[in-house]
Formats: sequence, C-alpha cells, structure tokens
Amino acid sequence: MKDYNPGLAAQKNNPEQKIIKDARNIEFDRQFKKTSEQRLNQEYPNPTGIFDAEVQGVARAIVEKASDLTNKKKKGDITNAKYAAQMANIQQMVGNLKQFKANINTNMRAYNEALKNGTLSYGMDQNDEAVLVALNKGEVNLDLDDNNRVMLTGKANNPLTGEFDVNIFDAINIPGPVTKIAPINLLLDPVAKSLGLDANGQPQIKIDETGRKILDTGDISEHKQDIIEFSQDALEEVGPRGIRSYLGDHMNLSNQEIKNLMEHLNFNDGDHEWENAGHAKVFQSLNDYISNKYQRQRRPHPDTLAAQVSNQASQIAANKQVQLASDDVTQSTPEGGTLQTDAVAMNDPSKGIEDIGIMQAFVPEPEISPLKKVKKNNKALELIKKYSA
Repeated sequence: MKDYNPGLAAQKNNPEQKIIKDARNIEFDRQFKKTSEQRLNQEYPNPTGIFDAEVQGVARAIVEKASDLTNKKKKGDITNAKYAAQMANIQQMVGNLKQFKANINTNMRAYNEALKNGTLSYGMDQNDEAVLVALNKGEVNLDLDDNNRVMLTGKANNPLTGEFDVNIFDAINIPGPVTKIAPINLLLDPVAKSLGLDANGQPQIKIDETGRKILDTGDISEHKQDIIEFSQDALEEVGPRGIRSYLGDHMNLSNQEIKNLMEHLNFNDGDHEWENAGHAKVFQSLNDYISNKYQRQRRPHPDTLAAQVSNQASQIAANKQVQLASDDVTQSTPEGGTLQTDAVAMNDPSKGIEDIGIMQAFVPEPEISPLKKVKKNNKALELIKKYSA
C-alpha cells in the first residue's frame, strides 16, 4: 500500500467483488428501477409495510399471552409467584420487540440509502448484507419462538456461498451496512508532510555532527511513535466498519480474508496488541504509506549560513591582504538584525565555503527562507563580491 493510488484501487476489483457488484445491481433494479405501471401494479408490498405488519402481529401475540396469563391468575390456575415471573418475561418480550423494530428500521433504511447512492463497501460481510436483502424481500421475518422469545427467522442468500438459515434473538446482532471510506491519501498526505515540523511549519532546529545548527525534520524512524499514535486515533475514529472498508475497498482483500482478520481477536504483532488482526493489517498499511510519502527536509540554519558567509569574506580579505573593519563582518539573526561573527569561525578559513557559488547553493528559496534579509542587506556577501573582483 505504500504506492497507494485511489483511482487504481477503485479499479482493481477482485473476482468475488464483481459477484457482489452484480448481486447489488439486481437488488438496486428490484427496488429502484420501476416503471409507472410497476408502481401501480406491485408484485410485492413495500418491505417496511411487511415488517410493520409483522411487528403488529407479534405485539398482538404478546398482548394475548398477557391476557391469558391474567385470566389464569384470576381463576387460581397459577400462583402469584409464577404469575409475576411470567409477566416479567412478557415485559422483556415487549422491550425486545421495540429494540428489534428500532434496529431493523434504522439498518434497513441506511442499507437501502447506501445501495441507492452506490456507497456500499466491498468490506461488508456478505452474510450480513444477505440478511438485509432478505428483510427487503420479506424472506426473513419477525416472530416468537416456542419459548415466547422475539426472534428474526428465515433464509437468506449469500451471493458468494449460497443460502443459509437466519435465527437472530438479540436485536444488537441485526446487521448494519458498511459504507466506503474516503480515499486514504486525503487523510495521510498532510500527516506525512507535517512530521518533524514545529508550530510554525518549519523543520525543527537541531545540531549536526560538526556542531552547527541545522533545520531538520529527521529520519522517518524518529517519527515511529507519532505514526503509531496517529494510526490508533484514526482506527478508533473510523471504527470496525471503516476498517472493513479499508481492507475491502482500498486493499482489495476478499470477503473471507477480511472475516478471518476481523475475527482474530486480541492480535499481537510482536510490538503492539491490537483489537484484532484487521486493525494490525490496516496499521501496517498506513505506516508503509506514510513512510513512503515522507520526504525529509534538511538545510542549514540561518545563523550557520550567516557565519559561513562571514567566514568566506574574512578568507578572501586575508588573501587580498585587506583589513576588514570590525563592523564589516556581520551575520544575520533570524529577526533580520546583525551580530558580530564568532572569532573562532572568523579566523578558521577551513570552516568557510570555498566559493560564492557554493554559498548561494545553500541559501533556501526566498519565499520560505528566514534569510530574506541576508540577501538584501548582508555586508559580508557584499565584501565577498567586492574582494573577489
């Protein structure tokens, strides 16, 4: 993923993704491509209408059970303790029904909207999607089992593996859609560019191997912890569904590979423990991309450049046997003022720059350089030109 290209990522669909796409196209056509005649002569009722009718049916069944239980208590057929226990169970059934209704309506609406807009992810588990499609078709229904528990039951069809049974008792297990996340370069490029910069957007001040000040963003290895912290925050922000999208839409992994990664819990990669192997896989991909995109910035500090210019002025003047006035040899400060050049640097020509061409090569571009005023008002530079003539 270090050479990630969003356009190419979208085109590199694996064979099973084409099967998923075809299945989605069929469901899209069934739901949204209807003529006026088809709207006036429907083969099937609206899926929301089917589900609402099922909810009402289950609700009536619960009311009947409560009424029957009350009659038995009045007749003395059950004890007060048994009545209280069974009524508590009925109250739980009512609560479960409400939760089922809320989750199913929310998730079906979100799925159908994503299907219509073309934003469904290839990272979505195809069993989960099959359940939502079956709900749309009325092939999975809400009911009460033999123990009076609210459940979602029926059959669904996974386009990759075929038909399977659906028996969901906990509303939290109602699947929701997984939608595509934005191309990762939009998020990661600014991170790669900001590594090693100070609050003003400039490389940090460091001391090089010769003891001189430089502006340097550092080697990528120096930013390992920053990348880890950013990646952890990013993974937490997008959540499990965003990670699925990354694996499916940007890394083009198969549905089974994604399933295996996401279900491999408490994964340890040797350096860190992750919630699952999917998190670790995405982190490694983010790290590779940022490391590849990062470009180290390293250049002399303004004080170092000013000292080098002054040193060269002194060297040329000495060769010409010209005595420089003390105020002739100056160096620029970051604020644009002047200060006396270090005596050691002045008297050691070996620390200077060999010629004016090399000195100019060290000067950064005017629009980003703190040395603008050095080029405009630098006596040392003027002296170099004067005594080199």
